[in-house]
Amino acid sequence: MKYKKYFIISIIGLFLISFLAHFIYDWFPNKFTSIFFPVNESIWEHQKMTFTSYMIFGIIEYFLLKNKDINNFFFSLLISSIITILLVIGIFTPIFYLMGTKDNIFITLSIYLFGIIIGKYVQYKLFEKKEYKTINIISLILIPIIFTIFGILTYYPLHNGLFYDYNEQKYGLYSYYE
Repeated sequence: MKYKKYFIISIIGLFLISFLAHFIYDWFPNKFTSIFFPVNESIWEHQKMTFTSYMIFGIIEYFLLKNKDINNFFFSLLISSIITILLVIGIFTPIFYLMGTKDNIFITLSIYLFGIIIGKYVQYKLFEKKEYKTINIISLILIPIIFTIFGILTYYPLHNGLFYDYNEQKYGLYSYYE
């Protein structure tokens, strides 16, 4: 892999940013942070944390790799974040329901780290593909749309298991103030 050093740095950096992102809303509870950071312990809100962490690290990564010969940066960033989210949901959710509502932090973090590794691997493989300017522009448009969806679903969550905070037994943000 051409970007092995960046691959390892990005896994560690993304994991650390995610750790901090998990607590941002608790430290600074307001409408702005509620859009980008988890407001509860639901599976959905943690995927918002994942997406936001990818985008924050993506800004750092953009400048780290600016002078490198990379292609499809924004497309690869978007795809890698979505792959991580889908992997984490796809692996974590069945395990979560099999174990009940007990939290096993080792299993949770292992699944998350696995998702990041696979997502980042795909991202760096996409750097080596032919550049597609249109798909990068579309990706830049989709990123704020995805943030908007996350924000809307924070305030108006669907009433299913992905959006349910089993610790507080509530959905989304507004139900905390009812």
